[in-house]
Amino acid sequence: MDTEVVSGNRRGRPNYSPEFKHRLAVAACDPGVSVSKLAQDHGINTNMLFKWRRDLRSGLLTGPLRMKCGCSRWC
Repeated sequence: MDTEVVSGNRRGRPNYSPEFKHRLAVAACDPGVSVSKLAQDHGINTNMLFKWRRDLRSGLLTGPLRMKCGCSRWC
């Protein structure tokens, strides 16, 4: 399990680093990847990973994801 939790001011809930969120969101966009399994492997809730992926696609998480060909279509 490779989970990065950052100390924060919210009590009872972990705070994940932006890099960790971005890395998992990008991994969740790979073809054939089970988002549920990816979340489980990293000890996070599946719905949270789906939200991070939506945020990545909308440009709210570090920046929009671009395909290798450079177009702006989403995976």
